[in-house]
Amino acid sequence: MRLLNKDLRLQDVTLIYVILLTALVVLLVAPYHASSPSSSFQATDGPSRPFLPYRMPLDPAGQMELSWNISYTKQEVYMELRVKELRHGVLLGMSDRGEPTNADLMLLWNDGHKSYFG
Repeated sequence: MRLLNKDLRLQDVTLIYVILLTALVVLLVAPYHASSPSSSFQATDGPSRPFLPYRMPLDPAGQMELSWNISYTKQEVYMELRVKELRHGVLLGMSDRGEPTNADLMLLWNDGHKSYFG
């Protein structure tokens, strides 16, 4: 996919939109399948890292994966985005209705020497 190319095709934009919309729907539906909020937050690597039982690949090649969990008692959402190879950057967006308007965007990019988050 040519994300940094100025000649984006409608197919590329549609694919990005569908991936983000699917991630949002899964984030909204997955809490209803949780067994219990108290048992779903057991640390895996240490006391500071929560257990992330929900996973979803964000692209057909499996290069990106989003993992998450929700703590209803703390009213917090824990998310982890894994990218196999970050060549230029990645943009993750979420909104109430799956639309780009008023969406919360997270941007991670690398200039070859240093990584940035915004």
